[in-house]
Amino acid sequence: MGMSHMEKDVIAWILDIQDSEEFFSKYRGTKWFHARATNRERFADLLSIDALDRILGTNGIRHPDIRLVSADQKIPLSEYVWRDRMVDPAKVARLFESGATVIFGGLHDRHEGVRKLCTRVTRQVSAQTQTNIYLTPPSSQGFKPHWDTHDVFVLQIEGSKRWRIYEGGPTRPLKNQKFNPQIHNAGEMTEEFTLNAGEALYVPRGTMHAATTTDETSLHITLGVLTYTWADLLIDCISEITERSGAWRADLPPGFYRPKVQSELQDSFKELIEGLPDEMDLPLVTKERQLRFEGHHRPRITDNLNQAMQASSLKETDAVKWRSETAASIEIRGERIVLQNGNTREIEFPITARKTLEILLSENPLAIKEIDDGLDWPSRKIVLEKLIREGLLSNESIR
Repeated sequence: MGMSHMEKDVIAWILDIQDSEEFFSKYRGTKWFHARATNRERFADLLSIDALDRILGTNGIRHPDIRLVSADQKIPLSEYVWRDRMVDPAKVARLFESGATVIFGGLHDRHEGVRKLCTRVTRQVSAQTQTNIYLTPPSSQGFKPHWDTHDVFVLQIEGSKRWRIYEGGPTRPLKNQKFNPQIHNAGEMTEEFTLNAGEALYVPRGTMHAATTTDETSLHITLGVLTYTWADLLIDCISEITERSGAWRADLPPGFYRPKVQSELQDSFKELIEGLPDEMDLPLVTKERQLRFEGHHRPRITDNLNQAMQASSLKETDAVKWRSETAASIEIRGERIVLQNGNTREIEFPITARKTLEILLSENPLAIKEIDDGLDWPSRKIVLEKLIREGLLSNESIR
């Protein structure tokens, strides 16, 4: 399965399956899934130890973007950072050689391949995503048995790890219901298996697990999915209603906590709750939330200056392309059309640009002269130039 499959169905690409429909219906949020694979180089183009070495040595990374951990002992920051919290690459390497696991946090902000992976997963699962990259020396363990408060996809890049699944984790823990080793203990081990290079593992939140390296160095990506729940949706809907409804902003009665006021309080609250279905604007709330998720991973565009400088030179014989990592939607507001992108920007156009925007968002790349939007060339050029200067569209003829 190549990169085109990654673009169409990234979850299926991660798990090396034909499509993700069965995964979403049978596993997501409830069961762990080990995706076995015969191609050990399946993730080789995504990340490598050499790439991490370059990032460590040239990016001036500070703690906590890099952390060192060991299941056997706590590693003091003074062992590998300078006073300004800048990480010392040589000390990190020495501690790694001595058995410490190196965790690269937030690499989706520094590495284009990892950022694209997060962006595509975010779009498919409709949730915010994040990454931690774990580089673990042979025969070592970074963490003892624990659970996470978010779902994770583990992509084994190099080496292998021995995984164990235990009983004892909570069902769908909230963000504040974190594992505490002083309170929580792992239950009976239920499964043990090796995750080899090229394979992937899905672990739903609340599943107790632990992993140790075999006799080789291990590199894996843990891609966390911060699931958007029904409770989150309700909170978002009430927040949106509150902005336009005076009823939800009214004061509670004095002494609302007293028993004699509870009956009145319950009746009033019930009345507000019963009106929610009619008041909620689900299309607005869900669209804004998805745009916020997608805007969390800002695109890394390396030709903004060049494109902007040459925008006015755009010709009808050129070809343009919507930047695939830039999410956007359109909304009609009277005689104006508003383009919203994942970075919460709003860009206004006259209503006559509607067809142009719809075509650009659905077809890529596109010869300008083939854009059938009913506009003459000068009018169309104004729209295209504006999109290029906003970093949403690129002129493929000057790449």
